[in-house]
Amino acid sequence: MQLQKEVKKGQNAKISIQVTIEKSAVNETREEIIKDFEKDAKIPGFRKGKVPRHLVLSRFSKNIKNKTISMVLSRSIEQILKEEDFKPVSDPVVTEMGDLTVDGDFSFKAEFDVMPEINLAEYKGITSEKYIYTVSKDRVNEEIENLRKHFATLVSLEGKAKIGDYVVIDYEEVTSEGNRKNQKKNQTIFLDNNENELAKQLVGLSKGDEKNITINHKYIEDDKEKEYIAQLHVAVNDVKKKELPELNDDFAKDISDTESLEELKTNIKQQLEKEAERFSEDKTKEELLKKLTQKTQVELPETMVNSEINRLLYDIAPVYRIDLEKLKKDEKKYEEYRNNLMPRAVNNLKHELILAEIAKKENLNVTGEESDEEIEKYAKSTKQDFQTVKNTMLENKSTDKLKHRLKLNQALDLVYKNAKFNSVKKLKYEKEEGGNN
Repeated sequence: MQLQKEVKKGQNAKISIQVTIEKSAVNETREEIIKDFEKDAKIPGFRKGKVPRHLVLSRFSKNIKNKTISMVLSRSIEQILKEEDFKPVSDPVVTEMGDLTVDGDFSFKAEFDVMPEINLAEYKGITSEKYIYTVSKDRVNEEIENLRKHFATLVSLEGKAKIGDYVVIDYEEVTSEGNRKNQKKNQTIFLDNNENELAKQLVGLSKGDEKNITINHKYIEDDKEKEYIAQLHVAVNDVKKKELPELNDDFAKDISDTESLEELKTNIKQQLEKEAERFSEDKTKEELLKKLTQKTQVELPETMVNSEINRLLYDIAPVYRIDLEKLKKDEKKYEEYRNNLMPRAVNNLKHELILAEIAKKENLNVTGEESDEEIEKYAKSTKQDFQTVKNTMLENKSTDKLKHRLKLNQALDLVYKNAKFNSVKKLKYEKEEGGNN
């Protein structure tokens, strides 16, 4: 298609084009459209395909004009994208458009976002600290103590229940008319703290005691806090406490394949050290990527940022029980959520684009065997059949995403292996914080 174009590159990978299509090219396209209408036009008194042109032009003039404009826009934009080797990440939006006539050229302006250019900083030989998570004796003992708690048993107590005990109760709700409903038997209640409404009223009771208690249930409905007051009749069947097993060789034999407590501790320490080693590498890589990102220029298109924010929102919604449709109705709150997620979205995109550029520059590739290994790991962890998982991934086309992720991992590994570590920073390995301190 014969056209003249002026291409302007704006901020955040936005492209603006001013296009003028020559009259001859416009009329050629218009003629194609007219011929299509002539073939398919149905007008009473004429056979299909035999309607005179002047009737087709008069009857369908508006449709012909609209279809000509649509095709001219589509073809010219497609041509420009190919000539300029643009990779759009948003649909072109026409911002200005001239009139379509048979006697003149046709012009328009359009804008669209493209994949940003990555001006990579030097990614080999980055100087950084190396992070090492160490496993302390206290950390091993903490894990042993967690095992004791896991294998603890509940034993009955004489006397009154106190905070930290367990109370086994029967209870039923008493209505305002004195009727009883919703009876529950042998419910074990942990008296965790004095702030708990139910625990507070069970403290001091002994086996065989009965008591009427009041519970105030507060809940949110239609964004308003509401209260429901329940009258309960409670009968105490038992008071118990958690009894930890004695820490000795027998305990180690009972819960593991080890022969002694010392052997169990050694095994736990080795397992924790493997985890700590993985976290050490992950933390070091995270810092390397942060440094590389700070040195690399990346202008992110608004389209990509919004898309990543949407993805993050849909990921966290089920975790935090967020009703997205309901949230969207509150424009201010919805915008606040999006703004809070923006820094994370920007970082995610920059990291991915930088690593993808390194992978491209280094000609990194993921083999079928490597992707199969990753699928097999997932299948084992979820106790599924490997071939079933693989077939499902092939059907929903998620193997390409897997290979892309593995390629990014390869790129980060390359940065890590070529880094220069001028110092070591030791941190305590704390499992509760996911290895971070």
